[in-house]
Amino acid sequence: MAQRILSDYEDNGYERSDLPILCQSCLGDNPYLRMALANFDKECKVCTRPFRVFRWRPGRAARYKKTEICQTCSKLKNVCQVCILDLEYGLPVQVRDTAPNITTRMNLQRTEPNCEKNQPHVCSFNTVGKCTRGAGCAFRHEMPKTGELSHQNIKDRFYGENDPLAMELLRKASELSTLEPPEDESIKTLYIGGLNSGKIHEQDIRDQFYAYGEIQSIRIFAEKACAFVTFTTRQGAEKAIQELSNSLVISGQRLKLTWGRPHVPKHDQSGLLPPPMQQQYKPYYPSMDPQRMGGSSTSENS
Repeated sequence: MAQRILSDYEDNGYERSDLPILCQSCLGDNPYLRMALANFDKECKVCTRPFRVFRWRPGRAARYKKTEICQTCSKLKNVCQVCILDLEYGLPVQVRDTAPNITTRMNLQRTEPNCEKNQPHVCSFNTVGKCTRGAGCAFRHEMPKTGELSHQNIKDRFYGENDPLAMELLRKASELSTLEPPEDESIKTLYIGGLNSGKIHEQDIRDQFYAYGEIQSIRIFAEKACAFVTFTTRQGAEKAIQELSNSLVISGQRLKLTWGRPHVPKHDQSGLLPPPMQQQYKPYYPSMDPQRMGGSSTSENS
């Protein structure tokens, strides 16, 4: 059978490709990679089609990785050929297809590559205490993780069924809820945390919030990495926090959005009144008194 495939690969559906379809996490942080390719190295774990397999090492301290599915299946679901995660959001297929809306998917997606999954495999000799290589061992010296997340099937992940990682992400998404408005109706200010003053300016914040109501003021505190947005009406603030409480992204940076606190005088926080103002000392000289200098008082002139 193998001999027939090699001689007549086009009739048997053999797939050839010049470059793999990968996500940034599987490529690693090194922009220069040396890949090895092998024809008929394995069959796709979804459609069982033989395909050209790419093998590379995404970093000096990483393990070698291989493409697990063919490019036809990868394009069909828009996923990486190695980790089977969505190329746009970096999420499992089950989360991408069953998430309630685009806001939830944006809130769960990764904004930066996760290179932790490129670490070497766990050393099996170390788990039984028989590894003699010590720090020079090419594998990780830690106990293997147990539980549902440690047992994942590529075919189930591709079709979005029985994926433990997707179940965990969907559970976190269900816990996300909008913030309840405070009872004080005079509060019309929203707090923005995690601000990068070097990249985000006042106009960037205004562009995100102007659609929800008239903005009274925007204050940015660079030293505290936060900002305050005050609306002219309470309805505008409620609508803005309802839409953006879990999905505020400005200039590619995810930010925290909550209700601002009411302004409280300093003496109300401790229950003590501030000390009385001391009268300023004003010097007195004889030349300042017109009577001492031979002049007449105001009452005599009148």
